[in-house]
Amino acid sequence: MSEKEIPKPDFLTDEQWKDLLQGRVSPDLTRAQSREHMRLYQATQGGEGTDATQGAPTLLLTTIGRKSGREITTPLNYVQHGDSVIVVGSLFGFKDHPHWVLNLEKEPRAWVQVKAEKWPADVHRATPEEKNQLWPMLTAHFPLWGHFQKYCDRDFRVFFLSPKKA
Repeated sequence: MSEKEIPKPDFLTDEQWKDLLQGRVSPDLTRAQSREHMRLYQATQGGEGTDATQGAPTLLLTTIGRKSGREITTPLNYVQHGDSVIVVGSLFGFKDHPHWVLNLEKEPRAWVQVKAEKWPADVHRATPEEKNQLWPMLTAHFPLWGHFQKYCDRDFRVFFLSPKKA
């Protein structure tokens, strides 16, 4: 979360907000929790409650580490958009962009897993115009993106991930 204290959104109950914030002390802790979520998602192929977090569907995104060159997998909320999925680099409004965003910007290669389905992806970062057009739909689908963006100084990056064309 950014240095600013983000207030509870009106669309969550006090209990839901507490549950969301519970244990989230830093981006490093959030990443550690994501690793455990990823492990469970992979083990169950998106089953046993791993296919949704904070009320939105979850996928696994694998990128190439910009420093390590290794494959790195991250669970993310997404919106289905035709044949593509859209992901938003919110990271709860922390001051820095998520690592997966920086990885995609350096090396726009990715693989997506939605439940048991896995596919290589073509990556397209939304232009400012595309983001502005999509933002109402994205935040209607997952209101926390809009809430965190409202209180964050950085502009969340939005990516289309489409099945790779042969």
